[in-house]
Amino acid sequence: MKDDRSVQPKASSYFANAAAGVMLSDVVEATVEHLRREAAIGAVSAAEEASGVIAAGYAAAADLIGAEVDEVAFVESGNRALAALIQSAALQPGDHVLVDRTCWGGTLNMLSSYPGVIVDVMPVDQHGRVDVGAAKAQAHPATRLVVLTWCPATCAIFNPAEAVGLLAEDLGAFYIVDACQVAGQRSIDVRDLRCHGLAASGRKWLRGPRGTAMLYASREYLTATRAFMADQFGQGRTDARRYETGESNVAGRVGLSVALRAAQAIGVDAIARQLSDIADRLRTRILTVPCAVIVEQGSELAGFVTVTGLDVPETFAALSRAGIIVSSPGRAYAPLDMDARGLTSVIRIAPHVFSTAGDIDALVEVLERVATGNPS
Repeated sequence: MKDDRSVQPKASSYFANAAAGVMLSDVVEATVEHLRREAAIGAVSAAEEASGVIAAGYAAAADLIGAEVDEVAFVESGNRALAALIQSAALQPGDHVLVDRTCWGGTLNMLSSYPGVIVDVMPVDQHGRVDVGAAKAQAHPATRLVVLTWCPATCAIFNPAEAVGLLAEDLGAFYIVDACQVAGQRSIDVRDLRCHGLAASGRKWLRGPRGTAMLYASREYLTATRAFMADQFGQGRTDARRYETGESNVAGRVGLSVALRAAQAIGVDAIARQLSDIADRLRTRILTVPCAVIVEQGSELAGFVTVTGLDVPETFAALSRAGIIVSSPGRAYAPLDMDARGLTSVIRIAPHVFSTAGDIDALVEVLERVATGNPS
């Protein structure tokens, strides 16, 4: 595996890794080579050839999150993983589901489709993080499921996932963690979390192909629930791969497997330290920009920065003209939290370990020009 830092994006400065990380060269090569093999010998034979690589990917995924291999599956997206896990809970009218204020909009939409199911929102502290003590005091006794967004798309905070796991345990509820913005930028141990399920995107901090994700389902959850809409592949399976389908993007799974093995080889803790240093430098520099306001406050922040106070479309356009790529998630990504903060969109600046001091300086220079009315 090539060292993660040796891989550079083609854009002059890429700060959109929270949306989609720049794939490692090994990942690109493995994905494209598999497609070539499909063209040469057919998709079925190529899949058989790739079975060893993908098996190593399952093992790497399990190792990265502290799970057993039979508790891991590969699916098409974090959304697909969350949907599969939540649907397996078979919620009934009168059941309560406890969510955090930063809950992803797609999850809220999914839960709203269950007739008679009541969604309760956990109270937060002054920084918007879950206040576990207050949540415990207010939790309904009919709470059957707790769903936590560990790190939201619109604010670089970490919710107290382990403490929420203890709360779910006290409530006797299933506990599912949305780790799509965590996997690859912070260590995960599902045993410490006490979670029954976890979803993680492949395309973000892990730098795998788009259209890939990993799903964790504990053996307890697998025993207590049924897979929702299992096809001929998943029907009758007792491991987490019951959530997979007979038809899949094998090239993407090959690429994801290579990305997971790269993260395993480099070490997520090492990646986390580098990301923390880079994000700290970025925050320090942004604090000097007139009008710019960093949304997330407090300690233990994620490896990206969300900014408001500047005109979002104008800032996005000015950065694009300078060859600097960022993302700008809107209210739909976390409607409860965005409404509570009075925001409709943010500028999300998400570096990775390849980001340099020069990249940061160039980005801040553009922000300063926008702030002073000279964006061009």
